Amino acid sequence: MSKEIPQNENDKSDKPLPLWTIALIPVYISVLFILMFFPLAQDWLWIEAWLFIVSFVINMTISFFIINKKNPRVLRNRMKVKKVGVTEKTKSSAGSDKFLLPILAIGFIGAFILPVFDYRYQWSSIHFIVEIISLVVANIGLIIMDIAMVQNAYASKVLDINKDQKLIDTGLYSHVRHPLYSGAFLMMLGLPIALGSWISLIPATIGVISLIIRIKFEEEMLIKGMEGYDEYRIRVKYKIIPKIY
Repeated sequence: MSKEIPQNENDKSDKPLPLWTIALIPVYISVLFILMFFPLAQDWLWIEAWLFIVSFVINMTISFFIINKKNPRVLRNRMKVKKVGVTEKTKSSAGSDKFLLPILAIGFIGAFILPVFDYRYQWSSIHFIVEIISLVVANIGLIIMDIAMVQNAYASKVLDINKDQKLIDTGLYSHVRHPLYSGAFLMMLGLPIALGSWISLIPATIGVISLIIRIKFEEEMLIKGMEGYDEYRIRVKYKIIPKIY
């Protein structure tokens, strides 16, 4: 969704989060991945996993400090789970989250967990150079998501429209209508290969398909609930990939 970043400087939502909160993010991510990967893989020298953890932690630490400075509202919106702007017109489309978010979660979690067992039991064989290229692709996807969040204060995890949102068509949103998903696709498809697992592309693909389906419902919601969105769809023809889709 593409919205204008609110300009009300007195709004508490636009106040940066405490730096200690942002500083805890790399610690939390590191501990989570370490506990998830290495005990199950039964190998603390799994180089692909260490490269993934280090690159993602650096990537997310830098991006979150930047986002917190330029557009802290989006961090708060990404944390919310309660919908506040659903109307009778948008209720049906926004309600798709009830079945799509669980499917997306299965795909996303599977793309993280399955490589652990793939490595442990050696189901896949991927050249190290291919893994590194995929790691770069996954990080590029994360960067695209970060840029989209800087440009879109209401890039929430749930389908919702807030009353103070306005349509914009600048930045990444002048090229595709859903750049946050563009980045998510790259990250989800690059991650399994970066961790050395072909079979993990199965849950990753499930996650990607669920996002594609979600776009349909999201656009239905935006057409019904946001002024000018239908015209924006005509101007910006592509959903995820410029010149392709």
